Amino acid sequence: MASAQKLLVVAIDFGTTYSGYAFSFYHEYKSNKKKVRTYLWPTGIGLEQSTKAPTSILFDSRQKFHSFGYQAEDTYTRLPDDHQKQWYYFKRFKMTLFKNENLNEMTRIKDVTGREMRAMDVFSAGINYLRDHFHEMLQERSIVEEEDIQWVLTVPAIWNDAAKQFMRKAAVKAGINGDRLKLALEPEAAALYCKSNVRQEMFPIGHTFMIVDSGGGTVDVTAHKVRLSGKLQEVLPPSGGPWGGTKVDDAFQTFLVKVFGLAAIRKMSKAENLQIEREFEIVKRSFNPVATMSAANIWIPYCLRESLGRTTGIQHSIKIRGDKMSIPHLTVASFFDVPVQKIVNHVRELMAKPEMASTNNIYLVGGLSDSKLLQAAMKKAFPHIQVHISVEASSAVLKGAVIFGHDSDIIGWRIAPLTYGVSTYGSFDHNRHPRHKLTLIEGKEYCSGIFAKIITNGTSMRNGQATPYRQFSPIYQNQTSVSIEVTASPSASPSYATDPGCRVLGTILVRMPDLTRGTNRKVKVRMIMGGTELKVEAVDGNTGVTYAATFDCI
Repeated sequence: MASAQKLLVVAIDFGTTYSGYAFSFYHEYKSNKKKVRTYLWPTGIGLEQSTKAPTSILFDSRQKFHSFGYQAEDTYTRLPDDHQKQWYYFKRFKMTLFKNENLNEMTRIKDVTGREMRAMDVFSAGINYLRDHFHEMLQERSIVEEEDIQWVLTVPAIWNDAAKQFMRKAAVKAGINGDRLKLALEPEAAALYCKSNVRQEMFPIGHTFMIVDSGGGTVDVTAHKVRLSGKLQEVLPPSGGPWGGTKVDDAFQTFLVKVFGLAAIRKMSKAENLQIEREFEIVKRSFNPVATMSAANIWIPYCLRESLGRTTGIQHSIKIRGDKMSIPHLTVASFFDVPVQKIVNHVRELMAKPEMASTNNIYLVGGLSDSKLLQAAMKKAFPHIQVHISVEASSAVLKGAVIFGHDSDIIGWRIAPLTYGVSTYGSFDHNRHPRHKLTLIEGKEYCSGIFAKIITNGTSMRNGQATPYRQFSPIYQNQTSVSIEVTASPSASPSYATDPGCRVLGTILVRMPDLTRGTNRKVKVRMIMGGTELKVEAVDGNTGVTYAATFDCI
């Protein structure tokens, strides 16, 4: 069943710092695409209710899931010291997947104390919590069968294929049926949200616009053009880097060490650490570089206050009044310097590309986009371009993912992020092929693992567009089936399926029981780009029977 026909779409945004879910029923989507509902989490930290909760997960000493979000944070800080040393507490761990070339289901990650668990168990527990929380919340309103739900899981656009597939597997392990799960690129989802929440005249036919999604961990940038059909065409491949809001937090933590010394910082209890983090979160969200030059006031514990007189360096720039630390305005602004400059520089490089010549609108989304400092820096760097700050910037990805779940064809054209093909055998050429790939089969010399390219990375493809067929043959006379190994590579022209960066996406088994023609039989293979999925079809040239499989290709 197509996603647009599902009774309900539920999207999960599993972020580096915060996570949440949103949903809408199909009849609501048809009448009003803007009507996307979110759950409001009580924060308890001096902020209003939030559409997301901290991506913090607590396990007991037996690695059994205990709690998530604010509850996990509060429970962990109240644990006795001996329990804290035995329990497992994970926070801001999503970035462990970024550019992890050795990622697999056995990969282990460290909690805040350095103790390890399987990453798959940690991620799936978090997704499972959000899934169960949604079901409990929904039961209060209506009853919906699981098979009527289309699930959407957001992933950063700049993640590699292994990390995206890891998130899919984690969602399946969490109890979500893989056939009812779609992965959505975070900036693409944000683009759909912006398009649905902005006046239509802001998106005229032929208009090209940029989305800058600045989250907690990564910053993802995409650019799309509005086609005659109203669908969006990707004009630049997704790009970005690890310049999210956690870099601001890191700068603040470095500042604390410089002021008070590492020894004093280590004396703080877990509860004191958490309170300082929450106090700075309020400062980070509300900091305005131009409205006032007043200092920021943050609570600090006694162990830091008493250490101030014994440290050297920059302590003269702060003041202590009671239990509050006053940080100069310019010092707070400096915490934003690195990520803001990285974002501005990257966008400047992209805007210089010829594909972006007609672009006159940039939309800022993601949690860091609420920063007045980032907004001001972008407007100053691009004075001739309209820089828009999306309404509910921190939930734009989450709500856009729901729209994507209802109609993933809205993104009508995409640029192939990888080169796709199949691993095959070919006649061995002693002047060209490496000796170790020589294979002798039924008296003939073959080169194993040749990358037979079908789609080249960087190619713009329409949803549903099929490639021409490529033909292959069995290599054994009595071969009753052919295994088509679908392979992807970051290179435009890979030679072998074993080249660096190449990954096997999966296989298709084509049964060929008729042996009368020996190796003179044909298998035709083509690929069909279907949004964020790649469909591969293999046809038995003798019987015409078609075998197909679908792989994530975002």
